[in-house]
Amino acid sequence: MKRRKRNPWLTVAINLALIAAGLTALSFLPPDNSLAEVRRIGALKLCVPSEYPVLVEKDLQKPGFDVELARKIAEELGVRLVENEMMSMGKDFNPRNWQLTRGQCNVIAGGLADTETTRSFLQTIPTGIETGWVAVSKEPATPQEGQVWAVWPGSSGLDRIALSSWLRERGIRPVLLQSPDQIVDLIESGQIYGAIVERLIAAPLVSGQAYAMTWLAPETFTPVQLSQGLWKGDQTLYRAAKQAMEKIRASDWYGEAKVRYGLDAPIAVIQ
Repeated sequence: MKRRKRNPWLTVAINLALIAAGLTALSFLPPDNSLAEVRRIGALKLCVPSEYPVLVEKDLQKPGFDVELARKIAEELGVRLVENEMMSMGKDFNPRNWQLTRGQCNVIAGGLADTETTRSFLQTIPTGIETGWVAVSKEPATPQEGQVWAVWPGSSGLDRIALSSWLRERGIRPVLLQSPDQIVDLIESGQIYGAIVERLIAAPLVSGQAYAMTWLAPETFTPVQLSQGLWKGDQTLYRAAKQAMEKIRASDWYGEAKVRYGLDAPIAVIQ
């Protein structure tokens, strides 16, 4: 029995019908009014950890690099910034564990890593700052076998277990600190060769001091790009904030802010 040939025009008609149905369905989706809503209430809500030097500080005159960036973005949008301190933030680099909601914040900042995990549910806007483990010493150096180095793990989500293993495998003698404030005195007294800390902790130590910063084994500890994040779906707000960030990063203010927070210091790389 001969099979009847399918009418080619029927296939075209079915495809057109499916496209039309899809476009019709899209027309019933709620419009993205995220930017309009921010402007309606006259405020951009920012979620930050209670403290994350030098990104978030408990200082009214010097509130932190990320906070000042968010204020400039709000200024560009023509609204005020409302800062919400979230105790759940800053414990690690996975913002899924921070338990944040749209009602609390339009923008998330203060240690937000620009990673694949973050981008899976947030839209990120790079701030031009990166962090990671660095070695602080009088000259650019990487820890060598037998040397004594102070270690201050801080409160960030950098991998402390990997760092501990790396030090042990290379025969480096670590000294745990009670505070990063001890670093300068210990280096000057010759008790340690240098200190291993997060780059953001090192920034104020190195700024204005006769010390150098070196990325610690970048082939093992890849530096992390930092960003500010907005919820997926808030496209109009995201586009406006991204445009504002690009304008800010090209301004003199941006360079001056990096200097104020010690984020302009060069970081050496030793393979």
